[in-house]
Amino acid sequence: MSPLPVSPPHDPYDPSRTSPAGRESEYRRLHHALDRCAAGAGSVIVLHGSVGSGRSDLLYAFTDTAAERGVQVLVGTGSPLEREFPLGLARQLLQGADLAPEEAATAEALLAEGAASGTVPAPSDRPAGRLTQRVLEGLFRLVRGLAERAPVLIAVDDRQDADPQSLEFLLYLVRRTRGTGVLTVLSSRETMTPAHPLFEVELARQPHHQHIRLDLLGTELVAEVLRTRLGAAAAERHAAEAHSLTGGNPLLVHSLVGDQERAGSPGTLVVGEGYRRGLMHCLHRIDPLALHYARGVAVLGTGATPELLAELLLLAPDALPRALYLLHAAGLFRDGGFRHPTAAGDLLAAMRPLELAALHQRAGRLLRAAGATAATVDGHARVAEGHLRSSLGPAPAAGAGDPGAVLPEFGGGGGAWEVPGATVAEDVAADDIAAHDIAAEDIAAEDVVQDEAAAEEAGATGGFGPVPAHALQLWSGPAPTGPAVECVPTLPGTVTDADTALRHELKRLRHHFWHGRIDEGTAALARFEAVPGQAVHTEPLRHWLAYWYPALLPNPARRTGPHDGATADRGDGMRLLAALLAGTVSPEDAMVHAELVLRAGRLGGVRTESLTAALTVLLYADRADRATHWCAPLAERAGARCGAHWNALLAALRAEAALRQGDLRSADEAGRAAFAHVRPEAWGVAVGLPLATMAAARTALGLHQDAAHFLELPTPAGLEHTPAGLHHRYALAGHRLALGRAEQALADYRACGDTMARWGVDHLPAIAPWRLGAARAQLALGRPGSAAALADQQLARLGPVGHPRIRGLALRIRAAAGGPAERTELLERAVGLLEEAGAESELAAALGELSEAHQHDGDPGRARRADRRVRRTPALAVVPVRPQAPAPVSLLPVSPLPVSALPVSALPASPLPVAGRPLPVATSVPAPEGTAGGLSEAEGRVAELAARGLSNRDIARKLYITVSTVEQHLTRVYRKLGVRRRVDLARMLGPVPSGAADGTPPRPAFPRRADLVAG
Repeated sequence: MSPLPVSPPHDPYDPSRTSPAGRESEYRRLHHALDRCAAGAGSVIVLHGSVGSGRSDLLYAFTDTAAERGVQVLVGTGSPLEREFPLGLARQLLQGADLAPEEAATAEALLAEGAASGTVPAPSDRPAGRLTQRVLEGLFRLVRGLAERAPVLIAVDDRQDADPQSLEFLLYLVRRTRGTGVLTVLSSRETMTPAHPLFEVELARQPHHQHIRLDLLGTELVAEVLRTRLGAAAAERHAAEAHSLTGGNPLLVHSLVGDQERAGSPGTLVVGEGYRRGLMHCLHRIDPLALHYARGVAVLGTGATPELLAELLLLAPDALPRALYLLHAAGLFRDGGFRHPTAAGDLLAAMRPLELAALHQRAGRLLRAAGATAATVDGHARVAEGHLRSSLGPAPAAGAGDPGAVLPEFGGGGGAWEVPGATVAEDVAADDIAAHDIAAEDIAAEDVVQDEAAAEEAGATGGFGPVPAHALQLWSGPAPTGPAVECVPTLPGTVTDADTALRHELKRLRHHFWHGRIDEGTAALARFEAVPGQAVHTEPLRHWLAYWYPALLPNPARRTGPHDGATADRGDGMRLLAALLAGTVSPEDAMVHAELVLRAGRLGGVRTESLTAALTVLLYADRADRATHWCAPLAERAGARCGAHWNALLAALRAEAALRQGDLRSADEAGRAAFAHVRPEAWGVAVGLPLATMAAARTALGLHQDAAHFLELPTPAGLEHTPAGLHHRYALAGHRLALGRAEQALADYRACGDTMARWGVDHLPAIAPWRLGAARAQLALGRPGSAAALADQQLARLGPVGHPRIRGLALRIRAAAGGPAERTELLERAVGLLEEAGAESELAAALGELSEAHQHDGDPGRARRADRRVRRTPALAVVPVRPQAPAPVSLLPVSPLPVSALPVSALPASPLPVAGRPLPVATSVPAPEGTAGGLSEAEGRVAELAARGLSNRDIARKLYITVSTVEQHLTRVYRKLGVRRRVDLARMLGPVPSGAADGTPPRPAFPRRADLVAG
């Protein structure tokens, strides 16, 4: 075996140029080991570090440069979800190997035999799950054969989550590779106790074993990162504070730097959404016991004694020091507590309400026993009550068995949830009611029905048609025994105060419009304003109608304008929204005013309607990232102080913001929470918004049947006259486009455009970017010229600044519709804009397209850097989905999203075809006669790429899924199509010309060892 060529001093593999920031020393040690491997001296290296320490970045950077040097790289990643799959990790490794056909067949037979031995009872003379000598030796011979042709690098990430059989194979391998050209690098995360202690001990006994620990970055290295990305002045200004906030955790450092890049140069260190998401990523990937400890500190505060924490968490006291060590070692804690004041609230917000309520209840009891003040104990009781209310709904008052029974508002007193000292909640509720604009009155205005018969009718259907039978199975758990929302009619003679009577009359007016009874509402409004002196009281209602029914009445903002002194008021979000729709305030100025409203809302004293309007302003100004930022503190305020109605509306807006950022799982969870708080029939015309969000999220996930169910739910009359109806029509268009019905989708998108033009809101494309949807439909129909024209038209209408997400999406479409010469430059601009907007899913898709464009341009180095950016984005990391508690209502026959770990980058909007190539749609590959059925959409994508000759590793990178997932898809494809090899698959699916289907040029093979020597 000939040695690898020695890299000159200016070689691109120089650690100072290719290693992750601050890891030059570790990177150099890895390359020295690779040089020894090329000389025939194998070794095994363990990369060890805390969560967020950059182990994966270092490992993948090393594998990329090793592959460029002609080394054959075998990569595998451990996963808690695949730990029970015998030899699952070994299968990943061998799938990336360049095996001859007979070797591949041998590997498959050995893996199958080994997997079977791991799942069936073992003989009495052998421990259960152990591999046979035949399997171990056979797999070792395959790897040794590869090493005889070229040096081999075996790289395993998250080794602590690997299956035991694969670890047994790795141990067998490293014992025999000291004198061969095999370098094994195992990356593992620090945990409370090793998952496989015997493996650790046996590995450390090997004479060619090395251990590399990745420590936290010091202040100088943090400054170097800031200097590289932000400049010398920013590094000098912020290095010390950045190190204090991050503890030198590389993931947090880069997340914090990303916040500064998005904020520009404000002069002060900005702690934004990137830092908070990075912190939550670290906390939810750390050892579960350490996460549990962090939650206890978040509830009790840093002053809690170890004994109190142990009692709260039901842990042995001697387990706490190790958990605290892990949190400090990862840079997440300092002096026993969080490094940033918002971290505790963010962590608790990610818990299920029932679990969090139980934790606060237990904390209150323990603090009372420990002699804490009554205010402290009552504070925990109130928080627990709020979370119980948000999870279970309001407690019924006496006589709840009566169909007309009242469910009391939170803080109203006398209900089953009342606790001592709940005066804060009562004061807030009273203030909101006095303002007569709370969200509860908007969503469930049944308390203004004029007579008992009308109340009964509204309580039965809420203006909807009958709910279909299949609409009772959305969430597990028993269906509620009564309506989730019931209100009381205004009884004759019960209103004696003039102001109260006026307030109820205005509620009656709004109630008509809320349930789509436009003619009745318009007539009632005319009668009310005909009374002398009454018209002045309807100005807030007219601002409200300017949003919900844009074409019904003249927008008052077009008369007064936004700069009459009112918009700056902290409680004037609805006026601001009306002004934005009227075009009398720019989206940029509206965003600034909206954040003033929301900032004031955190302190209290702002009507909830004003806060939801301000959040809507941020969404329509194309700043979903800022809306997401504000949803968390508002939800914390609402959870403990407001009723189910306000929480429902906030959840719907949170779902829409998450959808626009590409966080499909969060969008789905928040949308489900919106319907858990309030039944659909009580939503009125606003129901179109959460239904549209849920349908769009399910469409993006490929769950088209579920999306169709949401779109088919009955909706109130008059929905089409509201923005909620516009969102609903736009979601329907996206669903039809995903199903391949491009002509229907194009008609829907154009209908959305006609509606926006008629309402005079076409200057706000973020409401429903119909031109971009129509352009995607035109691409699907093979009309790149029309698609390019629509994208150019949208870009021209945006003006020079603002709308980063819409601008980035338009550039993506323009790149797909244009020629190769301009594609790379357009995609680079799109990536920058989408990153600024925080549109993670679209950013991942754009980076993938940019990588392909660089490959087409003959620049594989820049292509790999684009791929690496996807992997390094914390928000695109794999985060397990939390199991959900049963919701109190049922709507549809769809299940929650699978409890599995999927990268957000696996869930982007549909990839755009380049000019002249068809748009991928949700059609299945037809099965030949006699097979069980057609392929699913995911199986069809994998099958097509495999037929083109891509390796499993290349398919995984292209589709942003794991190699193991690719293997499972291919297994099902082979079974359904009745084939055994890729050659047969290629024959069955037909020839695919180079660069067809998805526009990806053939990937250049890494130079073989023999070629390097010969050269």
